[in-house]
Amino acid sequence: MCFKNLPVAFDAQGNAYLKEGITDPYAFRSTSLEDEQDRLKELLARNGYIKSVDFDPVTRVAGALAFHTVVDLESRKVLSGNSMATLFRGYEIILRGRDPRDAAFISSRACGVCGGVHSTTAALAIEMALGLQPPPLAVVVRNMLLSIEYMYDHPLHLFLLAGPDYSQQIVEATNPGLWERARKTSARYSEQHGYATVADLMTDMNPLTGKLYVEALHMTRVAREAYVLIGGKYPHPQTVVPGGMSVTVNIEVLNEFYHRLLQFFVYGQKAAAIWDEITEFFYEADPAYKACGVRPANMIDLGQWDHPDFYDTTYANCDTWGKARWATPGVLLDGEVVTTNLQQINIGLEEFVEHSYYEDWHTNGQRFSTDPLGAPLSPNHPRITASVSSPARQPPTCPRKPGQSRSADHARCAAANASRVSVGTRQRIHLISITPLRAGPPAGST
Repeated sequence: MCFKNLPVAFDAQGNAYLKEGITDPYAFRSTSLEDEQDRLKELLARNGYIKSVDFDPVTRVAGALAFHTVVDLESRKVLSGNSMATLFRGYEIILRGRDPRDAAFISSRACGVCGGVHSTTAALAIEMALGLQPPPLAVVVRNMLLSIEYMYDHPLHLFLLAGPDYSQQIVEATNPGLWERARKTSARYSEQHGYATVADLMTDMNPLTGKLYVEALHMTRVAREAYVLIGGKYPHPQTVVPGGMSVTVNIEVLNEFYHRLLQFFVYGQKAAAIWDEITEFFYEADPAYKACGVRPANMIDLGQWDHPDFYDTTYANCDTWGKARWATPGVLLDGEVVTTNLQQINIGLEEFVEHSYYEDWHTNGQRFSTDPLGAPLSPNHPRITASVSSPARQPPTCPRKPGQSRSADHARCAAANASRVSVGTRQRIHLISITPLRAGPPAGST
């Protein structure tokens, strides 16, 4: 395997090394957006059909996300867009100097929805650093908790966060023609979900009052109850610790857990039929909906659900226990699986903060030049970096001048903001390009 953007090659044994003869092997170019913003500002000033459209805050995410766009209403195209998430949590700074055993408990506070996964990854990191291997049953129990989090997360997303966009209240108000079509369209999967028409289904997706909305709210509670039986609390579990689980799981606990999990068997089939119904309805009403959200299939997955017979916590064997995960690691580039090697995925990661409210990664030099196995690391690798905030005034909140239009006001603010778009505590992760392996196809990747 070789990287397109990183000067890394591999010998016959698969060991990574830095190519020779390259003066600045990890150089990259940061593009300024100021010229583009000047052009948009001019368009806004002389074209009435070009407007600014802002979504600030995006409340269904966390309230800390905003989108600022400039759109051409005549051709129905987005000319420019940027996102901002300026909430700085600073967990890397908070954890510095703390007892490592605190990491799992503190890290979960990063999210009020998915705290369990943060606790688990913190425990995994401490286990690798200290050489702690949890007993097999502890690995199994962790997998159970990770799985039940999905049972909580899916109804939350499908019916409480995304669902209202497809409800009667929204569709009828924004697209009356589509609503009339829904009233006349018989449901294809009524045997699975129980609705006679698509309009009936949309009506029950109305926020707060719709039956599907209320049902999903109840199912999120069922999943949380199952998690708490083993995790102690949710979203901030108290039993996920480095080296295993600090809980006694007996047959009574397992029965209570299974009783709640069992409710998702039928509910999951119903939910799948509902979303098949909605998706096919929108696609048939206007095939252009199929293009919504389409982008190159460049994805990365580090895998999940460790196998108790293979997971030994060591970085040296990470590729072995990584491939043994129930959901295997992998990288897709333009829709092609290019590697499932966990070590190769790790050394290929980079983070950039040139357009964020953070100090330069390289102020204090490069802490590590290689991974534990000697493979070269970029100066922008997550293992090397440390997030230190560099606060600044947020331009989009600047006051409007007397007599100035909203569009002109946005253009002025957007131009000031364009060169520094914050991406919050997660930073901006640029997945490097990877060429396909020359050997046969690797093991399947999720």
